[in-house]
Amino acid sequence: MALPPELPPRMKLEGLNILITSNEPWGEVWFSKHHYANELAKHNQVVFVNPTAPWRPGMIGGAGVSLQRVQQNLHVLNYRNLLPAFHDLPFSLNNAFVSRAIRNALHTKNLVPDIYIAFDPSRLYNPKLLGAKRSVFFAVDDYAMTIRGECFIFPNVDRFITLSESFNRTYAPYNKPILTISHAIAAEAFQAEPARFGVTEYGLYIGTMDRRLDLELIRSLVTDQPHTPFVFVGPYALEGSQAANELFRQGKYPNVHLVGTVPSRNLAAYIAGARFCLAPMDIKLHGNSISHHKIFQYLALGKPVFSTTFTEYAPIAQLLYMSNDEATTRARLGRFLAAGEPEDLPTDRIAFARTKTYDALLVEIGDFLDVRA
Repeated sequence: MALPPELPPRMKLEGLNILITSNEPWGEVWFSKHHYANELAKHNQVVFVNPTAPWRPGMIGGAGVSLQRVQQNLHVLNYRNLLPAFHDLPFSLNNAFVSRAIRNALHTKNLVPDIYIAFDPSRLYNPKLLGAKRSVFFAVDDYAMTIRGECFIFPNVDRFITLSESFNRTYAPYNKPILTISHAIAAEAFQAEPARFGVTEYGLYIGTMDRRLDLELIRSLVTDQPHTPFVFVGPYALEGSQAANELFRQGKYPNVHLVGTVPSRNLAAYIAGARFCLAPMDIKLHGNSISHHKIFQYLALGKPVFSTTFTEYAPIAQLLYMSNDEATTRARLGRFLAAGEPEDLPTDRIAFARTKTYDALLVEIGDFLDVRA
């Protein structure tokens, strides 16, 4: 009997130098790029490049590259731009200057990248100048060629990773490999002690309070259920909105609790203490109907989620309470609070979430980044 063909060895993301650019700085609040840096640093040396400050004339003196160790295998790199990006020529010259300065700084620490992962499309667009052997642009948002750097970085990277098939139309013209994956969750997200902050049996939203939220839907849910606490965790970015200030800050709705920013490591505790979770997004805004970065974290602790409809979650619609009809969402939440839900749903949610851990997705990404691919 003929033996099956031998499978090629899997590309393990271990023992490598990895450079990551981010459009959000390293800190207590983490987004996808921070989580990937943290996970990759468990088995690699990772350098996380903070966004730069706005250009000023005094920056002409040099790139000022600095490296700060924030974890055993994780450094944060800061630098400044030498030239303003008011048109393509100074933008390109600046990129060459700062890329070489960064490469030299990395060389002194033996951190020249094996892999360059760009989450930020606005800068550092030439992986070769950084010394990278492999490179990928990781699209966690739906970019639409509105940023100067996009037309520079997309032709220069080896391949693309996206979080939705709908993003791929932007990258297909470059005729390079594209891997589409989902959001991921950390292994630590599956267990946590409930947060103690004086509120129990609450509904929970985690994320930035900004214009992407459907404030009218939230107000309706809060008004329908005056005896149910609604807790909102994350930065508040609606200072100029009268409707938002009335909803979140003026005390008109005593069952609304605005917690504010919480370190990412503490978010699971708030999820653990929640009776249900929310993702009520304004579907009129571009990108709001694709996915939400906290859904899998909610599912990892078995929580029911009441949300607007996300196209990426159509295959698991049975695990969520998704609808773009306000009346339907209000009725579903009312029924849940009155009668609960089938006993097997929390277990099914957790089982699904276990297929979306960083460990699982990093194996897939490692195979995709392998030069043999």
